[in-house]
Amino acid sequence: MFGNVSMILKFVIIIIVYLIIFYALKIMYKDVKNPNGAKKRRKKVQQPKGLEVMKNGENKNLKIGGVIPIQGELTIGRRNDNQLVISDKYISSHHATIYLNENEIVLEDLGSTNGTFVNDYRCSGKVRLKDGDIVKIGTVEFKVIA
Repeated sequence: MFGNVSMILKFVIIIIVYLIIFYALKIMYKDVKNPNGAKKRRKKVQQPKGLEVMKNGENKNLKIGGVIPIQGELTIGRRNDNQLVISDKYISSHHATIYLNENEIVLEDLGSTNGTFVNDYRCSGKVRLKDGDIVKIGTVEFKVIA
């Protein structure tokens, strides 16, 4: 009697081992057939929106290649009550504001004396920014990351 039970258990264990091997080979075959399949399964992480410093002018507090995130509203100017303080003689005390509006980045010049430039065009009022736009404020230059 125990011999029959022992024989049945041996067959069950062998079947389980073969099923595990079959399942592992099936997974490896899918990975070999579609090597980018793992990338497709991952959720796309949304890159934060911001301004990358391209030229810092005479500002020691801005590092070239650094990214200033845009979350809500970002005020730019020479005075200390701005969120982004830039000490530059060509920048007004309250120069510009950059903010998010329905997932778009909007730049608003606040009537600055020397102006705000987007892709070498002087802007007045509100301007929608796109990924890769170059924003010049005084001697400082930013690239938009959208």
